[in-house]
Formats: sequence, C-alpha cells, structure tokens
Amino acid sequence: MKSKLGQIDKALREKILLVEHSGITITINAKSEITGLKLSAEVLQRPHEKIERDVLNAIQQATKKSHDAMNEEAKKLTQGMNIPGLM
Repeated sequence: MKSKLGQIDKALREKILLVEHSGITITINAKSEITGLKLSAEVLQRPHEKIERDVLNAIQQATKKSHDAMNEEAKKLTQGMNIPGLM
C-alpha cells in the first residue's frame, strides 16, 4: 500500500500541465505545485489591476485543471483497491 501511494505521489509530481489565459501561461503539476509563470509582452501593457485579475484567473484555472488531473490519476492508480472514503 505504501509503495502504491509513493507511485501516486510520483505520478502526480511528474504530470505537468500548461494553462494559458489572456497571454499568461502557467505550468503546474498534478499536485497543484506551480512550477512556471510566463507573461506575454501584451500582458505588461495592460493596467495593473487587469494584470492582477488575469493572473488570478489563470491561477484558478490551473489549480482546477491540476485537481481534475489529480483525481483522474488517483482513480487510475487505485483501481481495485478498497480504500474507504477515497472517491
């Protein structure tokens, strides 16, 4: 069981997702660890408040995508295991 959990953890860390929103690119893994952030040149021309809103929206989208990927990965790796309260 412990080795299976280790496999899940490793798979989640290695699953890298890219999310693009309004010229902002966020790199995040399936453990919701943001590993990169890129802003296009156009983003830097926007008003400060708009940049903040766009970055926040991009982070929220990336986090949701990460959670979805985490649930999918956990489902695949725990098939056949009877873990109470898990999914």
